[in-house]
Amino acid sequence: MITTYKGIPVLSKLMMMTLLLSATAHAQDSEKLQEEKELELVNFTHIKKVLQQDGLSQEAKQKVKQVKILKKEQKVMEGSRFFYPPESELWGFVSEYWLVKNAQILGWDFNKPDYGLETSFKSMMEKLGFYQKKFKILLLNTPTVVRTSLPGSDHEIILLLSVPFIRSLDLTKLEISLLLLEDFLRMEAGYFKKQVSTDKMKKLAGANFETTKIDPSMVQELLANYDKQVNITGYTFQQQFEITKKMDAFLKSSPELWNTYFKMLSKIDRFIKSNAQYKDYVKLYPSPEMQVKWLSPDEKVL
Repeated sequence: MITTYKGIPVLSKLMMMTLLLSATAHAQDSEKLQEEKELELVNFTHIKKVLQQDGLSQEAKQKVKQVKILKKEQKVMEGSRFFYPPESELWGFVSEYWLVKNAQILGWDFNKPDYGLETSFKSMMEKLGFYQKKFKILLLNTPTVVRTSLPGSDHEIILLLSVPFIRSLDLTKLEISLLLLEDFLRMEAGYFKKQVSTDKMKKLAGANFETTKIDPSMVQELLANYDKQVNITGYTFQQQFEITKKMDAFLKSSPELWNTYFKMLSKIDRFIKSNAQYKDYVKLYPSPEMQVKWLSPDEKVL
């Protein structure tokens, strides 16, 4: 006799429950096995493929590349701290150092009126065809150093001129500009650098000292040569002749400038011959008398 429960045979119900439980267990076992299978497949190669698909791998490569570039740049920057300045910058540094070191002797730090020399000199230079030339004019309150020119940084020229000297001669702005032009041409001709530079400077300029010690003797030797050039050596007759002929060539296009220059040289010649304070002038700039002869049309002497 078959017993029923709410219209369903008990045996049938038991069989159905058994089948349902068996099916559920089988389904759970199958699902677990599938997950385990997937977990087994989730290895490095699979992750790499997914990352590549997402673009994350490429981004990571870019970051690694950027880090390498930054490290390389950082190393270059750190290494750049151990370089002597290149020769073009070294000249300006030594010139300014020399000016500061000799400030008391040169007397450039004094109250002075604005003579308008930079405007006058620039105007004359442009009239003669000299454009975009870098220069600074430093007036000196001393008769000891009458005039000279020094190399600055980045092709700039520093022009030094004694105020007592130009006042004693009562020079005009135009005459002063012509004196400055002479010194400008001397510097452009390279006389100063050739006579002042040292083998050590040529060797060390722009060199790396990261694995060695800084050699301060290079600057000391240059400073000593500056002193010698400005106060003792000056320029040779040949160099003075070359500059005088250059002045002659540039000024011939302007008779007014040429005549002013010629008369100024005669004025300086008479002045230094009668003033013992400037007796050493001809040792440094030989000589106004010879310059006048070189420019004279009737008699040219080398």
